[in-house]
Order: sequence, then structure tokens, then C-alpha cells
Amino acid sequence: MARARQSLAALGGTALAHEAQVAANGSRYIGDFARELGENLPGQWSVRVENYPAPIVQEDLLYDLWTPRSDPLAHAVKTERLLAAAILRGESGVELAVVPVSGRDQYRVGALIPADMNLTPEVAGPSSITVGDAHAAHQVSSSLLAEYHHGFWRMQLITLRDDLDWAHEAYEPGTVMDPPQHDLADAFARFADAAPHIISTVRASNARLNPHEQAFLEGMDAVFGQPALAQEAATTPQKASDPDPLAVWLLEGLDLVDLARSVSRATWPRTALAPLRTAAALPSPPLQIAASLNRR
Repeated sequence: MARARQSLAALGGTALAHEAQVAANGSRYIGDFARELGENLPGQWSVRVENYPAPIVQEDLLYDLWTPRSDPLAHAVKTERLLAAAILRGESGVELAVVPVSGRDQYRVGALIPADMNLTPEVAGPSSITVGDAHAAHQVSSSLLAEYHHGFWRMQLITLRDDLDWAHEAYEPGTVMDPPQHDLADAFARFADAAPHIISTVRASNARLNPHEQAFLEGMDAVFGQPALAQEAATTPQKASDPDPLAVWLLEGLDLVDLARSVSRATWPRTALAPLRTAAALPSPPLQIAASLNRR
């Protein structure tokens, strides 16, 4: 408290020297609210405050929001004058924007576009929510973050599907080298890295799998249960009895993606909200809306 009084006294003296007037209001500092919110969310979160000295500066935030076009947060950033916003970053790479609601002791919280992820019109971003009380962290976790992870899951599956479509078009049977071409190996590595999470999510869902689907999932787990080993096996000589992970990916990868896409929102497991690694852009991607990387 003594330090705060000293700071205020120094501020008053500086303002007087420059013939300026300092006016205080009862609004809470946005960084303090964001920090308290992060402390009550699952996992570890860091906070930074972005200041917008001119309207053109806040446009960067608008382009980085991952929300529907008609979302109130996007509308506010586009039409209202903001002096600052707080950015929360989770340990898994999730980024949330916190913006004050004009004239109210509340804040609008929304998601930023995941880094290194290509957007697609098939998946809309999560809607922002208005918070301001002690239940803010619960609202963010149960609503905004749940929608974020579900949307990210769908985008990841679309990317992996596009990877396979590209691989089938670019490499006809008999044209894959040993070791495989660099871009093909990269696409395979993305699948091998994501497959364990896909398999565990499908298992944890309440989706009813028939015996064939269950057996298929077991077989894919045997090949891709450990991504590092699967990637290594794809570039080293195989025993005659061992499955070739690269061949399994090319032949059955789409079946796993399609099975995962059949997991509906109603059966989406709460335990699946674990950190997801983003999939990099494809070597020859189809038409997609590229994510802005201004703040990365």
C-alpha cells in the first residue's frame, strides 16, 4: 500500500509538471482479472497485456480471433475503441483474449486462432462468453475451452484427411522410395504423432463401436500406440512379420480418421480435453484459409 501511495504521488507530480490531469475510475485492471482467471483454470497459464495506442493497432487482434463472424467479441473489437486486451496462454498452446465490456464490470473472453493451423469453413471457431464473477473460470473451462478443443479436434482430423488425400494423389503405388520422400515422411509423422490421442479419444467416448470397429482400433493402436516408435519403424528395415506403419497409414489411415469423425458432440469425452499438438501445413495444401501468424 505504501508503494502504491508513492507511485500515485509521483504520478501526480509528473502530471502537474506537464500541465496534465489524472483521473481515476473504479474499473479493474484487465491484467489483474486475466491473471486471476488463469490461476483458476486447469493447467498453467501465462498473461500478457497488449496496449492499443491507436485504432489501427487493435486490428491485429481482430484478425487473430477464432470466433464466428457475428460473435459479439469480434464485433466489439471491430467497432469499439479498445485501449488494451489481455492474452492468456495455456501450457498446451491455447490462447484466449480478454476484452473489457464497455460500460460494464464484465469481460468478453474468446479464443485466438491456433498457431500453425490452417482454418477451414467446415469448422467454426468457439463463441466468446461474457464473464465477470467468481464463476468465470468454470464458465471458460466448461463452455469456451470445451468448444475450442472440440473444434480443434475436428480441424486436426480434416488436416490429417487432407494429408492422406494429398499422399494418394501425389504418390501412386510403387513410387514411394525407401526411405520415403521428405514431404511424404512429414505427412506420415503428423499422423503418427496424432494417432495415439485419436485412438484414446474414440475409446473414451460413449460412441457405440461394433466388433469390427473395436478390432480395427486395437490393430491401429498396436501400430501407432507409440508415435516415436512408429515413425522410426517407417524409416528402418522391417521384419517380414512386422506391419509397415507407412503402408498401414496409406491403406487404413482414412478409416481411423473417418471413425474419429463419427464421434459426435454428444459422445465427446470430457477426458479428451488434453493438450493437442497442432498439425503443420500440408506440403501441397488444398484451398484453405491460412491462419494469421502476426503474434506468433
